Amino acid sequence: MKVTMTEYPTQRDWVAVKVRALKTMGVDIKTLPTERWMRKILEARHSPIRRLRFSFTIEDVPSWVSVHIVRHHVGIQPYVQSQRNDRQSAFDRNKAPQSNPVDMILDLNAEALLVLANKRLCMQASKETRELVQTMCDLVVEKCPEFEGMLVPMCEYHNGKCHEMKPCGRYE
Repeated sequence: MKVTMTEYPTQRDWVAVKVRALKTMGVDIKTLPTERWMRKILEARHSPIRRLRFSFTIEDVPSWVSVHIVRHHVGIQPYVQSQRNDRQSAFDRNKAPQSNPVDMILDLNAEALLVLANKRLCMQASKETRELVQTMCDLVVEKCPEFEGMLVPMCEYHNGKCHEMKPCGRYE
């Protein structure tokens, strides 16, 4: 799998988030958002963070792994390469294994990214899916350090409390 982050929030996007956050309180923006302020609003998961957008190009991902990603539908827009027989001639879709690679573009907002990380970095997710999402998270933190320490499994986000029906035992 090859993962490339093609879009991520800029200072202009963060200013737009702060304008929206302050608007809910009837206040005008007077200063630029600081990294401390950015981290606080991300940690609170307040709705203005949905204004922050990311885009990833993902190549050669097993089809079944792409399905794990597209199950997330709030704040995410996946564009997955079709395997339909009328759209490609490399193989017969009716006989293709689920491991056939596909390419995809994934657009998502910051809240959806946090949720994706919480769910798909969990040890209950498949190793391949965790690796894909971890790569995405590493790319985000490299360009957007305000996300450091937040793109974690749900149990870590909840300070060691697992909400899965079958916990992996990480925090027993």
